[in-house]
Amino acid sequence: MEDERGASTAAGAQAALPDINEETYPFEVVQRLIDRAAHFNMLSVPDCADGAAIEGDGGAVGLRIREVLHRFEIRMGLPGRSAGLRAANVAGEPAATFEHRWLLIPDDWQALPDREPPPTVLDPSRSQRFAMLDSVCRFGDGRDGFRGFGTGSTLPCGDGRLLAAAVGNVMEGFGRLAGREGTYLYCGEIDPQRGFTGNLMLRVVDPGEGLGVEGDLPPIEPVAHEPEPGITYLLLRGQKRGRGQKTGYRFGSGGAVVGLDVEQDLRLIDLGFAVRGRGGLRSTRSVGPVVGRMTARIDFNLLDPGAPGTGAAPIPFRSFNEYTIFDRDGREIGGFSADGNEGRTFLQQLAGAPGQRALRFGGFGPLLDGTGPFAGIQGLMTDNSVVGIAPHALATLYVLRIHDPEGRYRCALSGAWR
Repeated sequence: MEDERGASTAAGAQAALPDINEETYPFEVVQRLIDRAAHFNMLSVPDCADGAAIEGDGGAVGLRIREVLHRFEIRMGLPGRSAGLRAANVAGEPAATFEHRWLLIPDDWQALPDREPPPTVLDPSRSQRFAMLDSVCRFGDGRDGFRGFGTGSTLPCGDGRLLAAAVGNVMEGFGRLAGREGTYLYCGEIDPQRGFTGNLMLRVVDPGEGLGVEGDLPPIEPVAHEPEPGITYLLLRGQKRGRGQKTGYRFGSGGAVVGLDVEQDLRLIDLGFAVRGRGGLRSTRSVGPVVGRMTARIDFNLLDPGAPGTGAAPIPFRSFNEYTIFDRDGREIGGFSADGNEGRTFLQQLAGAPGQRALRFGGFGPLLDGTGPFAGIQGLMTDNSVVGIAPHALATLYVLRIHDPEGRYRCALSGAWR
């Protein structure tokens, strides 16, 4: 009898839950609003001649990051049954600089923009959290940029490489970024002597679409040397097929909400930006065909998030993503997973839609469980998303940084979709 009453209570609680798919505004309207964004895909190269390590008692307690951010294009090819997903990677001319301190923090430390952590010595043999403090990014001649704050983790590979990924929040923009919200995701490799090398994907809210342009940008000017030999980046966009593709709650013991079950289509996407020439800082985006699907189990209690979702106190989340890739005829060719073991969520307002709830998500984790042409895949995934709540529209950018010494995931520019 007690079991029956418990089951009845849980069923009643589930029935009383708000419908996450209900339309406060029409689904297509919310999708259009969350897509009003500018994207800046950059490759970070260290600019530190005198060593990056910040020394403390017993060893390095952090890194003084001075990075040059280059224009970076990930030109995706159409998937094939034997080749899977491939891309041409083109690193171009410098576009920005970014300076900050990455300080190791204890696992249970609550990082804040103005809070210095206790000295914590870098241990390359295990994963450690870090905070990104005093962060200032400047584009072009320095008039446009932002101040940020974020946290991340180191991820040892076992072969001597120390990977790192992080989620940052735009705390204050200036110049053309003044008054704008945004999220930036890092994935790459750190070296105590040089600093960080890898990808930085910045997504900035652009309600008036003043940063987006149509047409061609100035041609990218490729750098002479490969900044990351043996690494290939892939880029995918996640979005729902339409209002008919529903999101569901996930329940734990006793019927408590523990997260969401999400499904989305995967599409090719082409991103570009420039800082020089007429128009100054600006970006372009072109969305391509569906090449797969992604299902995610997200640990995130929308009803009781446990944090206010501000830039200084984001809501934590975890996810486990499963990606399935199709060939040009829509047949499954293989897939892979990503353990998004660390993520941050920020509340967002959608201009022109009062009362519409929306969130910015940033997360990262290792790639694993490859099948078909993705068998043995190794690397990192970052997830830079904006979602609406009721209706649950979404726009996601997945950057995959793959360890690829044999060039399995590379294609020539002539074979890239655009």
